[in-house]
Amino acid sequence: MIRNAIIASAVICASVAATALSATAASDGWQRVGSGIRGGVSGMALVEGAPADRGQADAVVVRDNKGDGESRLATVRLRPGHVPVVEELPWLGMLPADLEALDAVPGRPGHYVAVAGRGNAYHVVVADGRATAEQEPVALPGRRDGDNYESFALHRDRSGTTYAVWATRGSGDEKAVVRAASVRIGANGLDFGMVSARQEFAVPFPDEDEVRHISDLKVLGDGTVLVSAASDPNVDDGPFSSAVYDAGRFTVNQAHDAVLRLKPVQALVPLSRFTKQDNRKIEALAVLPGRLGLWGTDDENFGGSVTFERLG
Repeated sequence: MIRNAIIASAVICASVAATALSATAASDGWQRVGSGIRGGVSGMALVEGAPADRGQADAVVVRDNKGDGESRLATVRLRPGHVPVVEELPWLGMLPADLEALDAVPGRPGHYVAVAGRGNAYHVVVADGRATAEQEPVALPGRRDGDNYESFALHRDRSGTTYAVWATRGSGDEKAVVRAASVRIGANGLDFGMVSARQEFAVPFPDEDEVRHISDLKVLGDGTVLVSAASDPNVDDGPFSSAVYDAGRFTVNQAHDAVLRLKPVQALVPLSRFTKQDNRKIEALAVLPGRLGLWGTDDENFGGSVTFERLG
């Protein structure tokens, strides 16, 4: 059955060719990289070694689609003065539903970890115009039935150890729960260590409708934990609102255990803020050299867009 699903997925998706989206960049700097409700950006990672500067980046994005034959992963090429070039890739392997987060494996170009909404993690190799899921998915440590996940990050410290940081998204009065653990990513699949850090987290804005306290998360080279938060009225036309925060620090102690020091809600100030008038639901973060942010949205009926923004 799995083999048949693999073949069907490859056949359905293989005919999808690279496409330059016809819409030009909006006057506010946003660029469309997906059309309609199946074109949102729910997670994003930069391509290691590719050019990265203001207006220029190569990225891999995941879509939170659930149906057979619907795109799960795409590559995005951004260049100044040009419309984005987006290529939806065929997915080979166990077909996931609802991919919500993505990060690149440090030091292994073409290797990524994608996470679905219910907390299953997939080791994905992007090469030769396709995405291949290595082995079967692995459950995130601490996952419980009913959890919703929209964020995942990988960070390699000076010792060469790779750590994973991820969070439940939270909802309204229910705070997000952030966890961290070491992880090994190799020929035998994903191997998470014991969770050594756990902390609850909430944002001051957005502050109405269904507030998702963490809609994505990334760890910068210096240990800064960057998070996005979003508000969704559960209406596919919105209006949405969102913000990006410096949420605190990730460190490693002398025992090589992950440590989280996240800020309390009263100490949080948005680095970037989008109101209902902006109608943007940020669900994907990436950071280029020089603290240049690249934000991605899943704006439901309005598709997915990206924009560059300098961090303070």
